Amino acid sequence: MLVASAVDSEALFASDFFDLSHFALFDNIGTLLAQDDGAYLRWYGNSLLYAVGGAGVGALISTAAGYVFDKFEFTGKRALFALILISVMVPATVLALPMYLLASDLGLANTVWSVLIPVLFNPFGVYLARMFSASYVPDEVLEAARVDGANELRSFFSVGLRMIAPGYVTIFLFQLTAIWNNFFL
Repeated sequence: MLVASAVDSEALFASDFFDLSHFALFDNIGTLLAQDDGAYLRWYGNSLLYAVGGAGVGALISTAAGYVFDKFEFTGKRALFALILISVMVPATVLALPMYLLASDLGLANTVWSVLIPVLFNPFGVYLARMFSASYVPDEVLEAARVDGANELRSFFSVGLRMIAPGYVTIFLFQLTAIWNNFFL
Protein backbone atom coordinates (compact mmCIF):
# COMPACT_ATOMS: atom_id res chain seq x y z
CA MET A 1 0.00 0.00 0.00
CA LEU A 2 2.87 2.36 0.77
CA VAL A 3 4.50 1.71 -2.60
CA ALA A 4 1.15 2.05 -4.38
CA SER A 5 0.67 5.52 -2.90
CA ALA A 6 4.01 6.64 -4.32
CA VAL A 7 3.36 5.87 -8.00
CA ASP A 8 0.98 7.31 -10.57
CA SER A 9 -2.16 5.44 -11.61
CA GLU A 10 -0.64 4.16 -14.87
CA ALA A 11 2.30 2.51 -13.09
CA LEU A 12 -0.01 1.00 -10.50
CA PHE A 13 -1.30 -1.56 -12.99
CA ALA A 14 1.83 -1.82 -15.16
CA SER A 15 4.49 -4.51 -15.03
CA ASP A 16 7.24 -2.00 -14.15
CA PHE A 17 5.62 -1.16 -10.82
CA PHE A 18 8.90 -0.37 -9.03
CA ASP A 19 10.28 1.90 -11.78
CA LEU A 20 11.26 5.23 -10.19
CA SER A 21 10.27 7.20 -13.30
CA HIS A 22 6.64 6.85 -12.17
CA PHE A 23 7.29 8.28 -8.68
CA ALA A 24 4.36 10.58 -7.88
CA LEU A 25 4.08 10.59 -4.10
CA PHE A 26 3.92 14.37 -3.71
CA ASP A 27 1.41 14.73 -6.55
CA ASN A 28 -0.75 12.04 -4.95
CA ILE A 29 -0.58 13.75 -1.54
CA GLY A 30 -1.48 17.09 -3.14
CA THR A 31 -4.46 15.52 -4.89
CA LEU A 32 -5.61 13.91 -1.65
CA LEU A 33 -5.40 17.15 0.31
CA ALA A 34 -7.12 19.21 -2.41
CA GLN A 35 -10.00 16.80 -2.98
CA ASP A 36 -13.40 18.06 -1.78
CA ASP A 37 -11.91 21.35 -0.54
CA GLY A 38 -9.58 19.67 1.92
CA ALA A 39 -12.12 17.31 3.46
CA TYR A 40 -9.38 14.79 4.27
CA LEU A 41 -7.62 17.23 6.61
CA ARG A 42 -10.92 18.00 8.33
CA TRP A 43 -11.63 14.28 8.74
CA TYR A 44 -8.16 13.61 10.06
CA GLY A 45 -8.39 16.57 12.45
CA ASN A 46 -11.77 15.38 13.75
CA SER A 47 -10.35 11.89 14.28
CA LEU A 48 -7.40 13.30 16.22
CA LEU A 49 -9.66 15.55 18.30
CA TYR A 50 -12.07 12.73 19.18
CA ALA A 51 -9.29 10.24 19.89
CA VAL A 52 -7.07 12.53 21.99
CA GLY A 53 -9.94 14.31 23.77
CA GLY A 54 -11.83 11.09 24.45
CA ALA A 55 -8.68 9.34 25.62
CA GLY A 56 -7.77 12.22 27.96
CA VAL A 57 -11.18 12.47 29.59
CA GLY A 58 -11.73 8.70 29.59
CA ALA A 59 -8.33 8.08 31.19
CA LEU A 60 -9.09 10.69 33.86
CA ILE A 61 -12.46 9.07 34.65
CA SER A 62 -10.90 5.59 34.75
CA THR A 63 -8.05 6.81 36.95
CA ALA A 64 -10.44 8.50 39.37
CA ALA A 65 -12.65 5.40 39.53
CA GLY A 66 -9.67 3.11 40.14
CA TYR A 67 -8.42 5.46 42.85
CA VAL A 68 -11.83 5.42 44.54
CA PHE A 69 -11.97 1.62 44.42
CA ASP A 70 -8.56 1.43 46.05
CA LYS A 71 -8.71 4.17 48.69
CA PHE A 72 -12.34 4.30 49.84
CA GLU A 73 -14.71 1.87 51.53
CA PHE A 74 -18.36 1.92 50.49
CA THR A 75 -21.30 -0.46 50.38
CA GLY A 76 -21.22 -2.81 47.40
CA LYS A 77 -17.61 -2.04 46.53
CA ARG A 78 -16.63 -5.67 45.88
CA ALA A 79 -19.75 -6.44 43.84
CA LEU A 80 -19.39 -3.29 41.74
CA PHE A 81 -15.72 -3.99 41.06
CA ALA A 82 -16.59 -7.59 40.13
CA LEU A 83 -19.15 -6.21 37.67
CA ILE A 84 -16.48 -3.97 36.18
CA LEU A 85 -14.12 -6.94 35.82
CA ILE A 86 -16.87 -8.96 34.15
CA SER A 87 -17.47 -6.12 31.69
CA VAL A 88 -13.81 -6.34 30.62
CA MET A 89 -14.70 -9.67 28.99
CA VAL A 90 -17.37 -8.15 26.72
CA PRO A 91 -15.85 -7.13 23.36
CA ALA A 92 -16.66 -3.64 22.11
CA THR A 93 -17.92 -4.97 18.77
CA VAL A 94 -20.73 -6.82 20.57
CA LEU A 95 -21.93 -3.49 21.95
CA ALA A 96 -21.74 -1.56 18.66
CA LEU A 97 -25.33 -2.15 17.52
CA PRO A 98 -26.99 -1.70 20.96
CA MET A 99 -25.03 1.52 21.51
CA TYR A 100 -26.08 2.83 18.11
CA LEU A 101 -29.72 2.03 18.81
CA LEU A 102 -29.48 3.73 22.21
CA ALA A 103 -27.81 6.80 20.70
CA SER A 104 -30.49 6.90 18.01
CA ASP A 105 -33.29 6.71 20.60
CA LEU A 106 -31.68 9.54 22.58
CA GLY A 107 -31.27 11.68 19.45
CA LEU A 108 -27.49 11.53 19.66
CA ALA A 109 -26.84 9.60 16.43
CA ASN A 110 -24.48 11.40 14.04
CA THR A 111 -23.26 13.79 16.73
CA VAL A 112 -19.97 14.24 18.55
CA TRP A 113 -21.55 12.81 21.70
CA SER A 114 -22.32 9.48 20.06
CA VAL A 115 -18.59 9.08 19.49
CA LEU A 116 -17.34 10.41 22.84
CA ILE A 117 -19.79 9.04 25.43
CA PRO A 118 -19.14 5.31 24.80
CA VAL A 119 -15.37 5.73 25.26
CA LEU A 120 -15.51 7.68 28.51
CA PHE A 121 -15.67 4.55 30.64
CA ASN A 122 -13.07 1.84 30.20
CA PRO A 123 -13.36 -1.08 32.64
CA PHE A 124 -9.81 -2.25 31.96
CA GLY A 125 -8.60 1.29 32.70
CA VAL A 126 -10.43 1.22 36.05
CA TYR A 127 -8.76 -2.08 36.93
CA LEU A 128 -5.36 -0.79 35.86
CA ALA A 129 -5.81 2.46 37.81
CA ARG A 130 -6.76 0.52 40.92
CA MET A 131 -3.57 -1.53 40.64
CA PHE A 132 -1.44 1.58 40.09
CA SER A 133 -3.13 3.34 43.01
CA ALA A 134 -2.52 0.37 45.32
CA SER A 135 1.14 0.24 44.28
CA TYR A 136 2.10 3.92 44.09
CA VAL A 137 -0.13 5.88 46.48
CA PRO A 138 0.56 5.08 50.15
CA ASP A 139 -2.28 5.78 52.55
CA GLU A 140 0.13 7.69 54.80
CA VAL A 141 0.72 10.33 52.12
CA LEU A 142 -3.02 10.85 51.68
CA GLU A 143 -3.44 11.07 55.45
CA ALA A 144 -0.73 13.74 55.55
CA ALA A 145 -2.59 15.70 52.86
CA ARG A 146 -5.81 15.47 54.88
CA VAL A 147 -4.01 16.63 58.04
CA ASP A 148 -2.72 19.61 56.06
CA GLY A 149 -6.31 20.54 55.25
CA ALA A 150 -6.81 19.06 51.78
CA ASN A 151 -10.24 17.65 50.99
CA GLU A 152 -10.64 14.39 49.04
CA LEU A 153 -10.82 16.05 45.63
CA ARG A 154 -7.74 18.14 46.35
CA SER A 155 -5.93 15.05 47.68
CA PHE A 156 -6.72 13.19 44.46
CA PHE A 157 -5.59 15.92 42.07
CA SER A 158 -2.63 17.24 44.08
CA VAL A 159 -1.27 14.00 45.50
CA GLY A 160 -2.89 10.86 44.11
CA LEU A 161 -2.99 11.76 40.42
CA ARG A 162 0.60 12.96 40.47
CA MET A 163 1.77 9.72 42.04
CA ILE A 164 -0.11 7.54 39.57
CA ALA A 165 0.75 9.68 36.54
CA PRO A 166 2.54 6.73 34.86
CA GLY A 167 -0.70 4.78 35.22
CA TYR A 168 -2.69 7.67 33.76
CA VAL A 169 -0.37 7.81 30.76
CA THR A 170 -0.65 4.05 30.29
CA ILE A 171 -4.44 4.19 30.43
CA PHE A 172 -4.42 7.20 28.08
CA LEU A 173 -2.37 5.28 25.51
CA PHE A 174 -4.63 2.23 25.76
CA GLN A 175 -7.68 4.49 25.37
CA LEU A 176 -6.14 6.38 22.45
CA THR A 177 -5.39 3.15 20.60
CA ALA A 178 -8.85 1.72 21.29
CA ILE A 179 -10.65 4.89 20.21
CA TRP A 180 -8.58 5.21 17.05
CA ASN A 181 -9.26 1.56 16.20
CA ASN A 182 -13.00 2.10 16.76
CA PHE A 183 -13.02 4.26 13.64
CA PHE A 184 -12.42 1.06 11.64
CA LEU A 185 -15.62 -0.63 12.90
